[in-house]
Amino acid sequence: MKALTQDIQAATGAQLSFQEAAQAGAIATAAGLNPEQITALGKAAKDASTVLGRDLTDSFNRLVRGVTKAEPELLDELGIILRLETATKEYTKALGKTGDLTAFQRSQAVTADVLAQVEDKYSRVLAVTGASENEFAKLGTAFDEIVMSLQEFSVKFLTPVARVLQEYSCNRCKKFNRELL
Repeated sequence: MKALTQDIQAATGAQLSFQEAAQAGAIATAAGLNPEQITALGKAAKDASTVLGRDLTDSFNRLVRGVTKAEPELLDELGIILRLETATKEYTKALGKTGDLTAFQRSQAVTADVLAQVEDKYSRVLAVTGASENEFAKLGTAFDEIVMSLQEFSVKFLTPVARVLQEYSCNRCKKFNRELL
């Protein structure tokens, strides 16, 4: 999960915090998406948010939830029009299958359709315009990483000190209580 989270952060141009990327990655993984699809959704979110001027975290969460739950309403605000029937027909045709799709295959159909729309609508626009990433979002993510490092350091090295202080405090309380009795 750590490697996937780092891949998501890289795909979003380091604009998502580790926590945000990890949470969305876990949800998408639990829903059956593979790491490449999840990373592609991260890049898609970055592209959509850059072109539309939207918050990247919101765009990424909408894409992940929209794909995993197959909810067109979540994708509408990103300009993605999901037609479940069309997505499943196209996917069935691509598989060369004649019967109904399984639940997993239907989710793959939705994912493929959404990623294709984002590529068509936003990635090509960015390739032509060369729009840049949000440097302030990157800075915020860098600060988040520093805070996480400090928290890890604190937990690792200050936990023994906290235990000693707690033990000392408890021993003094016990001694005080015995003296009162």
